[in-house]
Order: sequence, then structure tokens, then C-alpha cells
Amino acid sequence: MVQTYQYTRQEFESFARAVKRASDMVRAKKPDFIFAPIIGAVPLIDLLSIADRHFRIETTEYPPNSSRFSDREGIMNRWYSNFLHSNYVPGQRMSILCIDEVISGSSAVKGYNEFRRALAQFGESRGERLERRITYEILGFGEKPKGDKRNHGFSSLVNSKKARVLETDNIITSDNPLFNPIKLKVERSTGNGRFIYKPEIEGFEYSEDYLNLLREFAEYFGRDPESISPGNLIRIQKSLNKYLRQNA
Repeated sequence: MVQTYQYTRQEFESFARAVKRASDMVRAKKPDFIFAPIIGAVPLIDLLSIADRHFRIETTEYPPNSSRFSDREGIMNRWYSNFLHSNYVPGQRMSILCIDEVISGSSAVKGYNEFRRALAQFGESRGERLERRITYEILGFGEKPKGDKRNHGFSSLVNSKKARVLETDNIITSDNPLFNPIKLKVERSTGNGRFIYKPEIEGFEYSEDYLNLLREFAEYFGRDPESISPGNLIRIQKSLNKYLRQNA
């Protein structure tokens, strides 16, 4: 195995241990749905699928929670609302676990708040209070934030046990296009060269660095590297498109 230049062995093992802990927690919680924000969390699902060959990837949905989208609030509200219309069964409970990378935690807080807002609107339209019937928790992969402090709102979620962070030396896949196979359509670029995206998938691209990462994880977890391949591509495309349609 050729070691990629993107991370050290110590960072790899720290990250792999966090993935293992996350895998164990997901298996214990047995959420009805897993949310994996489409910018950032897609690689985490691939890695969890390697750590646990019984990982229920078919329960994973991919919300457009990112500051990289313009009209972020409107897009997220539409996606969450359509998700609830499509999946809520009257009288039944629903548990959602959002798996995401967490540094400051601000994006995770945004996703949580927007979901709660959409849930309140959905419940009001049905004449129901669903805040206790439908639960949303966050399981974050965290690395040391600037100033050693995370977003106050995220810390509040941790203190109220609505969020948990698995600390690691380096979230290897974070903010690295080589480690995210999803290529979104670009809407525009900002003055500092930052891209703002449309919530539309242009294609999938697997770098050699990413494939090496998957193979290295397979070896770490005692899997045959030749049997590992990125998955869920159709579901990723379908999840984003289905819940962004105009009419639920």
C-alpha cells in the first residue's frame, strides 16, 4: 500500500478509531434514518460501511446542509419538509441520526435548527406536535477547533445530549476535494476563490487518494481491499433530487 501524502499514520489510526466508535454507536442506536450532509459527510458513510459490513446504508439520506449553497435556508427547508411528508407515518416514532464532521460545529447547529423549524411547520400543518415523536441527534467527528472552543450553540446541543463528538487528531476527509467523490454544479465563485454550488450533482469522481484511503481502511478493519468499492451512488443522487422537488 502506497501511503498517501495527505495524512500521517498517527492521524489515520486516530481517525479509524473514531470511525469504529461511530460504527458501534450507530449499531447500538439503530436509527430509522441517517442524515449525511452531501458536502462533507459522504466519505464518512463509505468508511462506516467498511468498518461494519452490516451498516444499513439503505437508511442513509443526503441533505444539502452547507454554507456552500446559496439560499441555504430555503433549500434545507424544502428538503426537510419533503423528507417528512414522504417518510412520517402517523402515530409512529421516527429517529434520525445526523453524521457529520464537526470543527466549530456551526454547520451542524444550522442543520439541527433548520430541521426543527421544518418539523414545527410540518406538525402545525397536520395539527400535531411532533417534537417528541420525531428525534434528531448529531454524531460528529471532531478535531480541535481554532481557539479550542466550538460554537456555543453546538456546545449547548452536546450538554443537552442532542449531540456527541468523537474526537480525532485529524478529520482526514474534511475540506479536501480529493476525498469527496461528489462533484456539484458550480453556481459562482466568490472573491476569495470559494465556490458556491447549486444543489445539483454534476458527477462522481474517485481520486487515487480516495481509493487508497478506502483500501487502507479495509486493511485496518480486516476486510479484503479488493472487495471494497464506493457505494450508494444512485441513492445519493435520488436523495438530493427527490426531496428538493417543488411539491411534496
